[in-house]
Amino acid sequence: MKTKLSSQNNVLRKIPEILLQDLEPQSTDLELNKDENVWLIAVGKGALKMAADITQKYRHQIEDGIVISPYSGFVTEQVQVFKGSHPIPDSDTVAASYEVKDFVQKIPSGDTLIFCISGGASSMLMIPPFGIEIEEICQLYSLLLKSGASIDEMNIVRKHVCDLKGGKLAEEINHLKLISVIESDVPGDSLTTIGSGPTIPDPSTFVQAVQILKNLNIWNLLPITIQEHLICGVEGYIPENPKPELNEHPDHKIKLLSGLDELRNKVSSLLKNEGYNVFLNEAGYSGTVQEVAKQICSKAISTLSSKSELKKPAALIYFGESTVKIRGEGKGGRNQELALMAALSFEGQHAISMLSIDTDGIDGPTDVAGAIVDSNTTLMARKNKIEPEKFLITNNSYEFHKQAGTHIKTGSTGINLMDLQIVLIN
Repeated sequence: MKTKLSSQNNVLRKIPEILLQDLEPQSTDLELNKDENVWLIAVGKGALKMAADITQKYRHQIEDGIVISPYSGFVTEQVQVFKGSHPIPDSDTVAASYEVKDFVQKIPSGDTLIFCISGGASSMLMIPPFGIEIEEICQLYSLLLKSGASIDEMNIVRKHVCDLKGGKLAEEINHLKLISVIESDVPGDSLTTIGSGPTIPDPSTFVQAVQILKNLNIWNLLPITIQEHLICGVEGYIPENPKPELNEHPDHKIKLLSGLDELRNKVSSLLKNEGYNVFLNEAGYSGTVQEVAKQICSKAISTLSSKSELKKPAALIYFGESTVKIRGEGKGGRNQELALMAALSFEGQHAISMLSIDTDGIDGPTDVAGAIVDSNTTLMARKNKIEPEKFLITNNSYEFHKQAGTHIKTGSTGINLMDLQIVLIN
């Protein structure tokens, strides 16, 4: 079995290399007229690559531009790059966001603004409402990240405590032609959820935001200024976010991009070339990390036991975004936690290996993309006096994988799609 596991793990180590290749998203041909004056803004973890692609195609038409990215980089001399913080905004993020607000107001009427949005924009585009300090916003974000909230729930709340999200930025630029280029990182490609939709009208309400916070049991932990702001919204003293059909931008085109199809194809081709029969879970998953782990592990064990139509050697491919409710004081990310859960589920089984990574190369608040585990991982850990359950209980999966030597480190990939899991079964 050790030989099979080593072979499987070597195959899995080839997958992260695909993320570092130039994955081309759907065409960013925006059908611009040659005489249009174009201005560019890009925000998010994929901002640098998106901005570079746009400027390459329309270099001679772009008048000026701003990028907010968590990574340092350069686009052109015309496009200035500001640092944004993720997953929790900071004072530099606020300063960069004010630059964006000032920038759009100076664009001449009738010109075209291309606004590129990718995952992470919810954190990197932030102007707190009047009376709320950035430190209080940080408290809110931290509570949400630890609460187990879905990305949709988190962004409903975030859209109601920011002066740009939830379509509010679009209201600032009714004098411009607007093209939103949106790279999806969420299951279902919800435009109002991706990056908290700064240019997309928001169907959610203050009432929903408050209810979500109460359901998550964090309402009473919020700073009083945020509570008061949301209550004022519920009572009608603060206007709701712009609504679909009522507050649409007068000249707005939307281009939805995803490198996910190409990534799926490249991963599938690699696995087929290695001799595996491939199962691709078409729908992006969502739910708690426990639910996702159960879904993936059940399919894997069913395939191992020949109770599935999929024949061995088999490869299972999953994409999606899970949630983690933080109960301990440990360090980890949802992919590392999912990998540890899977390792416990696979313990002692025959040859099963699993890769679980964040496609942007950064899993949670850590310096790794995720982990590779197999049916021997937790057995070896126990032999070395490492008790995997303790790390799981304290949400300390990072330390487990560090000690077990199962981390995968890629650095920033420059793309931001959904999380990726691959299970190999012989």
